[in-house]
Amino acid sequence: MRIPKSLNLLLYIIGIIAFQEIVLRICFPIPEIENFNRINYQPGINPSKSDYLRNIKMLWKSSLDTSADFVHDLNYYGFRDYNWKIEKSKNKQRILFIGDSFVEGMTSDAENVISNGFKNKAEAMDLEVEAMNFGIMGIGLNEFMHLIVDVTPVFMPDYVFLVLCYNDMPFNNPYFPKTRLNPKYSNLMRPRILELIDMLIRKEPLPIRWSFNTKRFYPAVPSKNNPWTFFADSLIKQVRPDVARAMRKGEFNFFRTNWVLQEERFLRTQTNVESKLSMLNEYVKGLNSRLIVFYLPSRHQLSNYYYQFERHQCLSCPVNLDLTHERYHLHRKILQSNCSNLSIPFYDLTTELQIEEDKGRHLYWNYDDHMRGSTYVMIGEKIFDWWNNSL
Repeated sequence: MRIPKSLNLLLYIIGIIAFQEIVLRICFPIPEIENFNRINYQPGINPSKSDYLRNIKMLWKSSLDTSADFVHDLNYYGFRDYNWKIEKSKNKQRILFIGDSFVEGMTSDAENVISNGFKNKAEAMDLEVEAMNFGIMGIGLNEFMHLIVDVTPVFMPDYVFLVLCYNDMPFNNPYFPKTRLNPKYSNLMRPRILELIDMLIRKEPLPIRWSFNTKRFYPAVPSKNNPWTFFADSLIKQVRPDVARAMRKGEFNFFRTNWVLQEERFLRTQTNVESKLSMLNEYVKGLNSRLIVFYLPSRHQLSNYYYQFERHQCLSCPVNLDLTHERYHLHRKILQSNCSNLSIPFYDLTTELQIEEDKGRHLYWNYDDHMRGSTYVMIGEKIFDWWNNSL
């Protein structure tokens, strides 16, 4: 029996469409939520979907410390992690790690981050967890609150781990609640070509599975986003020539200029975050999750070793500046008191890290103020041990 030509043609067209759909779904895996991205939590900007960071590689360098390139492979939502699923895995506890660049894992390889240290230690103990890295460089407590308010009802974690660093608390500006994210879920049954066309119309970056584009966190001169493009004459007087060269090339954080003087002022600034933590705690508790707070110290709070390198980035700094003094440990004590008053579990890692520094093990880089990869992993392991034994 001969198949009619019209039927052959129809089957051929159906086959082409099916093949195209399979290829497009493999090459362009769309996120489950269309309107969620890390860029929404960057302070001082009003982003549009065209600004979304999606399946892109971001390059971080600290050439004064190492020749290594630290590449951040960002997921569908712009975070340095695997591509998350909204639905929780069965029999796994889901934990959101919320924090700044120390949680994201700056100046470290992708596998050496706090959330992975936690997850690997859990797996070694035959405990299955989903440890999700929601770290965003350059944000503070108000942005953490905004992020927690948005992601907790969407991802429904068992725990929200709020990791506060030494520089997160001084900026104690009033928090004004924003409208909570109203997630717009993608229609996974819709032909992928139509979804991609809509994204192009909205000027969104397409979610390509393989990222070929690498973007610097800190662009080189003559970028308008590098202050050395416009203020080189004044900045050159503030840092050593080798530091200046690295900053101009975008190979070192150009915001580090004279930063230690700001840090000194921040660490002795009175603050109180009890009202903010109270709001977060009640909110998270209402969604059947649990808030836990952690504190990570500055390297200068632990040791005077790093100050010799800090002076290369601050030629106007005094010969000696000792931030290990008790008056610069104000914030962790305030945070401990605030959490105690609210019955929020709190773990201060200062003592644990101090012990390691006192052994002569330098946990941080010399010029960059972030931790080494092995330190992030160690912190993740210590957090797991404390969590597993205390709660």
